[in-house]
Amino acid sequence: MAFRLDSLKDHIRAAARRLGFELCGFAPLSSPPHGEFVRRWLDDGHAAGMQYIERGLAKRLDPPLVMLEARSIITVGYRYLPPPVPAIDWREQLRGRIAAYALGPDYHAVMSAKLRELASCLSHLKEGTVSRVYVDTGPILEREWAAAGGIGWFGKNTNLLHTQHGSWFFLGEILSSLEFTPEAALPDRCGACARCLADCPTDALKPGYVLDARLCISYLTIEHRGSIPPSLRPRMGNWIFGCDVCQEVCPWNERLARREGAPDTQALLPYLPELLALSEDAFRARFRNTAIWRARREGLARNAAVALGNTANPAAVTPLAEALRGDASALVRGHAAGALGVIDDPGARRALEAARRQEPDPDVRHEIDAALVGAAAGAET
Repeated sequence: MAFRLDSLKDHIRAAARRLGFELCGFAPLSSPPHGEFVRRWLDDGHAAGMQYIERGLAKRLDPPLVMLEARSIITVGYRYLPPPVPAIDWREQLRGRIAAYALGPDYHAVMSAKLRELASCLSHLKEGTVSRVYVDTGPILEREWAAAGGIGWFGKNTNLLHTQHGSWFFLGEILSSLEFTPEAALPDRCGACARCLADCPTDALKPGYVLDARLCISYLTIEHRGSIPPSLRPRMGNWIFGCDVCQEVCPWNERLARREGAPDTQALLPYLPELLALSEDAFRARFRNTAIWRARREGLARNAAVALGNTANPAAVTPLAEALRGDASALVRGHAAGALGVIDDPGARRALEAARRQEPDPDVRHEIDAALVGAAAGAET
């Protein structure tokens, strides 16, 4: 079929909507306008342990290196609605919290299939079109191209914001050999509002659209593979995979309706002792095709231990003591020890003392010693 390149936009948008992409924008390929900002962000250490960002920096700042034939980037937004949050006492019921985006099937697989179908549509609309699709998997500055394509503006919470959809949507990209006229950029509508900065539990959000991943709960619970700094653990609350605070307090999201239906307590607020005790096989069976797979079994159990400690509930002592005594991962045992150290209960101290006599790992023994000091200080006050 023969179309003027600009008229192709209407056909592509219609095809995108049929596939569930409520947002669709077009940007000509060029050097990203915020390339220097990205360099400074990396130089300042804000990427924490995400070395893959710096490894792919040349391609992120020079998109033709990703696909030589590329002349434009088509960005789509795939909306997801957060479910209603069950009104329960998570400390009493020993419940963790999972970010809304991670519920259900892994969005990478869902969107990738839809984007491949959309790319196929491009080939039918314009013969000889070359395309490549990405869903949070390649060296692409996604928000940069989404903003250039008129999908939204950079919010102070570093998410892309849209007047009708807030920030509750995923981004996907098609690098295309087609060329399109630029879209009008949306104006910044955050104004003087800074609720996301004020309410971030760990102060990870800084003025100037800066997110320090070293402090971010989402980074700590998903990407970070080592020990979580003890100073940050109490501030993580019951978040065990991701964090939605900076989105939930955003006025552009507050006005949006949540997903219809009764709250799904088990999905959104899973039972922490159960997660802490998961075997590798059980973790694989439960989370293999979900976004939670990214954290791995060890990471999720580590996070569950931290959240159990934050409950300050003596009922958490038994599952934590079992993890300290028998988990195969030294990382999980260490965080179980740290969690026991903040629970004011004689059983917690007994579990720590028993584990200290048999623990072979020096890092775990260090956690136990620190926990015993903390437990002793708590007993004196």
